[in-house]
Amino acid sequence: MSPGIHATSISSVRPLRGLALAAVLVAGLCACGDEGGRLEGSVSPLLDLRYTRAEAVLAEGELSINFVKPQGPGVNTLLKVSARVGDMIPEGYTGGLDINLAEVLEGGAQRGAIGRIVLDEPARVFPPLERGSLVVQRIPTAQGQRISGEFHVTFVNGTDIYSGRTIFGSFEATVP
Repeated sequence: MSPGIHATSISSVRPLRGLALAAVLVAGLCACGDEGGRLEGSVSPLLDLRYTRAEAVLAEGELSINFVKPQGPGVNTLLKVSARVGDMIPEGYTGGLDINLAEVLEGGAQRGAIGRIVLDEPARVFPPLERGSLVVQRIPTAQGQRISGEFHVTFVNGTDIYSGRTIFGSFEATVP
């Protein structure tokens, strides 16, 4: 190859490489925005799991991460991942938590639960959890606070349409 052809090839590739890098950066910034996203897993072909925002609520010993989407004057809760945490949080603690959602508590109930409340959709009862985890970097304590974390759940095998299926995702939630 002559030096002239090599130089022409490289000079024509550099602008394309720069455009490709810019496109990747823009896509990454859009994917990391404060609001909106999509949960994943084998349940996603059965349910729309795209949400507008995530909210973190700690009340009466229950921590919940709600993935919501406005509809008309109301709000649909596309998925609610909740955990009984009253026995896990010492008074004054504001750090993170790594919660085993499938843990069976005294009395036989599981620590975690998955729910969904969507207008014009029948009530969804999800099967018990085979395994699951909810990790939050810190406990929600003040309105407007941002909480980050992730979760994953696998439902027990059975005859329900959601049996043996999974849902998972990372989130940036706001305390409403």
